[in-house]
Amino acid sequence: MPSRSNRRTLLSGLCTAGLGGLAGCLSSVPGLDSNDAESGTDVGGTDRTLKLGIMQPLSGSLESLGKPMRNAAELPVKQVRDDVSLEIDHSVVDTETSPSASVQSAYTLVTEEEYPMVNGPAAADVTLQATQQVLIPYRTVCCSPSATSPTITSLNDAGLVFRTALSDRLQAIVLAQEAANDLGHDNAAILYENNDYGWQLAQAFTRSFQRTHGGTVSAQVPLKGDSNSYDAAIERARTDDPDLLLVIGYPKTGGQVLTDLGADAPEDILVTDGMQEGSLHDEIDYSLDGIRGTAPLVSGPGNQTFTELFKSEYDTEPGAFTPQSYDASAVLLLANAYAGQNDGQAIGSAMPVVTTGDGKEITPDNLAEGIDLAAQGDAVTYQGASGSVNFDENGDVTDGVIQYWEFDESASGGIAEIERVSP
Repeated sequence: MPSRSNRRTLLSGLCTAGLGGLAGCLSSVPGLDSNDAESGTDVGGTDRTLKLGIMQPLSGSLESLGKPMRNAAELPVKQVRDDVSLEIDHSVVDTETSPSASVQSAYTLVTEEEYPMVNGPAAADVTLQATQQVLIPYRTVCCSPSATSPTITSLNDAGLVFRTALSDRLQAIVLAQEAANDLGHDNAAILYENNDYGWQLAQAFTRSFQRTHGGTVSAQVPLKGDSNSYDAAIERARTDDPDLLLVIGYPKTGGQVLTDLGADAPEDILVTDGMQEGSLHDEIDYSLDGIRGTAPLVSGPGNQTFTELFKSEYDTEPGAFTPQSYDASAVLLLANAYAGQNDGQAIGSAMPVVTTGDGKEITPDNLAEGIDLAAQGDAVTYQGASGSVNFDENGDVTDGVIQYWEFDESASGGIAEIERVSP
């Protein structure tokens, strides 16, 4: 199996204690040697149970994104449960869009319920805390469908952290390109979600805008906490009269910024993937039509099937990051089946195996067949709803296209595509 031991720099704090010292360095966790099979359980074959934990924000600032992602994460389980020869046990926990709550919920999944793999977490700062304090030390593999911060690439994770969402490093390149070439601006200010996602994307945009396009970023202003008004932050961003405001946020925070900016804002406004939410049309009392943004494009061979399955099960259109969430669960289930044991290290080693190579092509159309084949030790290659899902040595997906889009109330889902860009 391919080795993924060449992760880069060790982030500070990996071996710091969390939850009163429950999570320490990797070597301090008892009974989790990657060479050991799970105690008391037969390894391999189809007479076993796959255990999947799901960590998504069902409350807090990402609730509107988290609930559809939770639904998408559960969809593969519902889809194949009656058609595979294995049992599937899954459990959902609410991270509350909070790093501290995510650490506690991860601890519950890993130590009390003994789940060896997790779909999630969602937000970057939540993912960083949950992985470093619990999931990595306790040898639990995770696959985030929406944590896009470049910081995650550098985790010293023992091959346990994956994501089906593209790194924001690529999105930042396209943001800067569209700001300069499409909107024609060389002076911008940034209002950003006050977490790792917002800060890292702001830094990456600034680097690309300045170095590649000769632009100037006059201000980077954090959006601190949930607020009924961001007027003060907007005033700071406007100090040097920028021609463009880049808003990096989630629907709740970013939606409040758009409300505060009002219909007569003199600047062009550019937003990011966290705000690609058609429901904002109903929550803001002026037309958002024409406000543009970027987001990783969903372009996998299984997207049509996923969309049909999602609409049939939940009677609604899929939302942002839902295809990535479906893929995260699908790949984890395939990897667990192939590994033959509920051991995070073994599952992590199997993740690139079931997504590359010349095995039987598996898509959302034939996922149940793929799980059974993997459980029998046969080679399978998953091609997903969001993309081809090829992981590099850092657990990042390597193939991707960024969508340049705009709010359009007349379009399906309130979002209209302008073009597709390969960074």
